Amino acid sequence: MRINSTGKVAGLALAGGAALLLVRALRGGSTDVGPEDEADEAATYPPLDTPKPVADNVWIVDSGPMRPGGIPMPVRMTVVRLADGALLLHSPTQVSDALVAALEVLGQVRHLVAPNVAHWSYLEGWQARFPDAVTWGAPGLRGRRQVRAAKVRIDRDLSGEAPEAWREEIAQGLIRSAGYAEVYLFHRPSRTLILTDLVQHLRSRSLPAVTRAFSRLAGTQAGTTPRYLRVILYLRHADVVAALRAMLALAPERVIFAHGAWFAQDGTARLRQALAWVIA
Repeated sequence: MRINSTGKVAGLALAGGAALLLVRALRGGSTDVGPEDEADEAATYPPLDTPKPVADNVWIVDSGPMRPGGIPMPVRMTVVRLADGALLLHSPTQVSDALVAALEVLGQVRHLVAPNVAHWSYLEGWQARFPDAVTWGAPGLRGRRQVRAAKVRIDRDLSGEAPEAWREEIAQGLIRSAGYAEVYLFHRPSRTLILTDLVQHLRSRSLPAVTRAFSRLAGTQAGTTPRYLRVILYLRHADVVAALRAMLALAPERVIFAHGAWFAQDGTARLRQALAWVIA
């Protein structure tokens, strides 16, 4: 599906704007985990703030709710243990004594990964607990005004190529458009793809009313790219499609993302369906 005129962009922008207006109105007024069955009715996918095994050397940590723009949202961190025992925390969630203790049983926290320009707000707490860990940031993150104001440390910038620290085990790619960048990781041994916001799947009936309303209008209850993010990605259509095709070619068995019921099986087919709005 190509964008041949500004009409499609305008239509998507209007849909995103309508969603925001409605939200404001409402506010004014291998041991695989099967998240879709067990946790679909739970707004924040409990148990919270504890590592849950997904595959060998891969765990998720469900947390939240976080409240971007005042909208309650579940959020998820992914933990990968590298061959040397180092732990990589992808999209770190809130830190706690219990979570730190649980992670220290698994390995040593050495890498903190902020994979896009939005998922960085909990970094400061993890940096305080693990001052020797390297903090990796998505392209453009260190230059954001909010990041500079918060004095969050970004040690190294991520790119479309995996750094030496994990390239033997994890492939890496970059999806980038105007003002947006998301770095994905692909854990080769378990064939697990790790995303952040590119795909969301907020379908739980127990979500707060404001979140359900936003999810319906944004399209995220269907397990796809939010409409408001599609507007941005369309701006660099050719580059984005090339990046998404390369990602699909990895043929993941499972796909983890930060918000909603992730794809525990049939990962490639479900990811292709999630991206059908842009890849025929």
